[in-house]
Amino acid sequence: MDLTKPPTKACHNCRRQRLRCDRSYPNCNKCIVAGKECLGYGKLFRWTGAVASRGKLAGRTSTAPVDVVGQPAARNSPLVAGGQVETRRDISLQGYGGNMQWSTISPSPACVVGGPRALADPLYQDMQYSHRYYLSYFTNRVCKDLVSQDLPERNPFRGLLPLTRAHPLLQHIIVAASAAHMSNLVRAPLAYQFKGTEDGIAACIEQASRHALQDALVAKSKALTSMRGAVENISTTGGDVVLAAALFFINVELIESGKHGWKAHLEGAGRIMSLLQPNMVADAALRDYMLSDCFIYFILASAFMPAASFNTQSYFQPSQIPLILQRAAANSYLCCPPEILTILHSASQLSNISPDVASEDDVRTAGQLLIQQAQSFDINAWANDVCNMSSLQDAPIQSRIHAGSAHRLAACLYILQAIPSLSSMSDHDEVAEALSRDIFKHLSSIPDDDPNFKATTWPTFIAGAEAVDCARREWVMDRLQRLVRSCPWGFIYTAMETLQAIWDLDSKGKGNKSWVQALKDPQMNFLIV
Repeated sequence: MDLTKPPTKACHNCRRQRLRCDRSYPNCNKCIVAGKECLGYGKLFRWTGAVASRGKLAGRTSTAPVDVVGQPAARNSPLVAGGQVETRRDISLQGYGGNMQWSTISPSPACVVGGPRALADPLYQDMQYSHRYYLSYFTNRVCKDLVSQDLPERNPFRGLLPLTRAHPLLQHIIVAASAAHMSNLVRAPLAYQFKGTEDGIAACIEQASRHALQDALVAKSKALTSMRGAVENISTTGGDVVLAAALFFINVELIESGKHGWKAHLEGAGRIMSLLQPNMVADAALRDYMLSDCFIYFILASAFMPAASFNTQSYFQPSQIPLILQRAAANSYLCCPPEILTILHSASQLSNISPDVASEDDVRTAGQLLIQQAQSFDINAWANDVCNMSSLQDAPIQSRIHAGSAHRLAACLYILQAIPSLSSMSDHDEVAEALSRDIFKHLSSIPDDDPNFKATTWPTFIAGAEAVDCARREWVMDRLQRLVRSCPWGFIYTAMETLQAIWDLDSKGKGNKSWVQALKDPQMNFLIV
């Protein structure tokens, strides 16, 4: 939809009720005043579980009923009673290949999470029910985590959905990411919501989480099997499809824990990027976001990786970083200025430089210059740039300023700790304390329900690594726990574990080197974004 022009048709609600629509975008004011959720003006997917209103099937539901916790229909459901849920699913969870039949089994994630139902679009009916359900969950929930502002028809990752029909590789890896995400959602936010309730509900939630995780592992295994053939025939499969698969392999690892497995997939993504041809672009916006995410992962991984153990350097050229990051900066999920990410990458390179290459004085001078560049960057101007884009005019500018400022301050703190020679600065501790204090101030100004709240994991982690008093450490842990309820990605749990390991070094008197150098231990091997 061209957002520079008003919609040419009434919203779906007004069309159904045959009302005059004011065609406001993105939501019709008539719907808002009536307290209804406006269905918008774009393509409307049809979901299973609906009740037929006319004809021979009047009053009957479709073949995939879904109980939703908290809704009237769910009050008498087996889930609320803590019992088994009768649902139509494949008995053979190992391969999804068996005959479909009615059976009483462990609760499916659908009956616990509710929300999106399996895609009923005729184009997707050749897919098994479980895949259609997880693809629906991808479009309605996972996609929101991949951008800063999730706007109708402006989230390029939803453009991957049609490609899943023709490319089983993409279908399997997106199903894996969605199922893993749902498993975390059920285990953490939903378990927290029902904390203190009867044991039956808690057991049901735990079973549903394990069920989704099993689905994720099966889909991930199938995607891995398909990936080799896709890479060997990249010209036939399509470079953008293979790159999307590589990116979501990384995302699956981040959703699971952010440990170990992401590294090989990031290197693979780098190799694929080097093979992409400009004239192969199917969706320029989608490719920009995929390339940008890969570069963001590369930069944040470099921050805590020894140079000798990171083999992706040759695929991610420093000269490409600013240009690629800039193309997706306005709506990047990280809400961090590309210039700050470029400074962070330069700092990570300085932290690993050998004395044979540059003297200690030269490295110190270069580090101080990077801090000055970061501090002089105009965050307000960067944050307000989105006002020039019609699709982002309603973006929360103030929280964008706070998120960008937190990232800038975190980059400065990282530089102070990552370059050993900077510790000799006379005002090192005072500068670090001032930076930490300002980070907490900016982070505290972003409420949990703000779209940019999910963008603050990395600065929260840096602030926590720098914290020495109990009050700040407790604040950081509480915020990370709230973050994982808002954005259930497993790397946030890893961030908590890593911070505890850093704090334990101090309590045992082993903190004789900076926490950045301590985190460069090859055994750590984690990615926090």
